[in-house]
Amino acid sequence: MGHSVRSAAAMLSRKIHMPCVIHFMGDAVNVEDLTSLCPVEPSSIFRKGEPRSSRPNSRICQTSGINLVVSDAEFDDFETQKSEAAAFLSAHNAALTKIRQLHGLQQASIDFGIEMRNVVVQSDCFEHELIDCIAPLRLQIVLSQYPVAKKMKRIKQYRRALRKGA
Repeated sequence: MGHSVRSAAAMLSRKIHMPCVIHFMGDAVNVEDLTSLCPVEPSSIFRKGEPRSSRPNSRICQTSGINLVVSDAEFDDFETQKSEAAAFLSAHNAALTKIRQLHGLQQASIDFGIEMRNVVVQSDCFEHELIDCIAPLRLQIVLSQYPVAKKMKRIKQYRRALRKGA
């Protein structure tokens, strides 16, 4: 679920936006049951014990699950992500409720990929209408912040300094 600085840098350098995604995961969840209940095509499907991708040396999945794209708004468009998430959750509430009740499902979250703004304190909020859609589904709310422009340059400098000191 979390992304490393390296993966964030790679995503940003390729101009890939950070969508809002729902993650459903569990050690013993049946992936076929998950996908059969999905209201939309999963953006990724992963199975415990299998490689995460076809690349050599790919990490082995520690759990099974799926990801569903809820909003593909850019990571600097948090307002659109929130409004599209509320619409998605409302439109697909029945299916998501069934998924949430599956045996073996251990974790369910909605992850908003947002930009790391160049401010002293970054505060982002959720409107009660969106929380009203999320709460019955018992989804954790995750804000994944991604560095942009100057912050990305500082992170690269920091990583270089760490490597020199190691």
